[in-house]
Amino acid sequence: MPESRSYSPEIAAKIKQITDPQHILCREDLLWVLYYVQQKVAQGEPALLDLTKPRILRNFQFFGEAALLLLNRTAAGNARDDRIRTYLQEAMHGLVPSDAPE
Repeated sequence: MPESRSYSPEIAAKIKQITDPQHILCREDLLWVLYYVQQKVAQGEPALLDLTKPRILRNFQFFGEAALLLLNRTAAGNARDDRIRTYLQEAMHGLVPSDAPE
């Protein structure tokens, strides 16, 4: 999988924290991922050019799903956190450091 070529250790640590199943997701985590992806797209991240069109559409689908969940999020249990975590990971596909889980 292509990966982002420009990330800091802080970003890698944040992604690892968000993708950790033991971490309880909060609103700020969702916002952080949405902002991260938006910035990478706005910057013309080269890793995005390596993705296939169907993969880019899949990223966009899950970006939208995560954004909609943010709009109507209520108290969530672990099952819902797992689903949200999956959406976030899919939205970041190709933009995360290789040592971060996917």
